[in-house]
Amino acid sequence: MSLLSSLLDHMPPVVIGTESPEVDSRPRPRLVLATRIERPTQLVTGPHANAATATPEWRHARDLYLSHIMVCPGCYAPTGRYCMAGSHIRADYANTPMEADF
Repeated sequence: MSLLSSLLDHMPPVVIGTESPEVDSRPRPRLVLATRIERPTQLVTGPHANAATATPEWRHARDLYLSHIMVCPGCYAPTGRYCMAGSHIRADYANTPMEADF
């Protein structure tokens, strides 16, 4: 005999067709919003600034910056370490406006 069979010997037999234990017949409460909350509409000032809506000058400065730091062994952007050329390219990129002035 196995260990499992000795454990099953102490369990009551399963009888098919018996009713399940009594279930509380009271209706369950429902969650309902008591009062409607009126929220003021948010003002949309303009489209989100991203590379697709940026100025061509900003995209050019970004491309120069990324092209440089990807190949330069002296530049490491996560720590802010740049070579002389990389620091100038980074400054140009940081100072180029992303959105056009109106």
